[in-house]
Amino acid sequence: MNKKSSSAKAKLRCDICGKRFKKGGSRYRINLEIISDFDGHIEDLSKKPEDYLEKKMDKILDETKEMTEKELEEEIYLKRNWLVCIKKN
Repeated sequence: MNKKSSSAKAKLRCDICGKRFKKGGSRYRINLEIISDFDGHIEDLSKKPEDYLEKKMDKILDETKEMTEKELEEEIYLKRNWLVCIKKN
């Protein structure tokens, strides 16, 4: 005898309006993936003052010191998924 998991029994709902999806009804999956990109340019530091890099690092550390690990990660990579309906007025 196959037992269905409790998550399989759960009624699916729209992530936006909360409406339950009818069995066999229409629903739409939205996938969003944002990835930081690098253009290959690296700044030439040889012509900068000796303490330039240290000051730049201090500025970055100051700007990010209050950010959580998750917030920092989302500056580089963000993935979201939604299951939605299309509301008909």
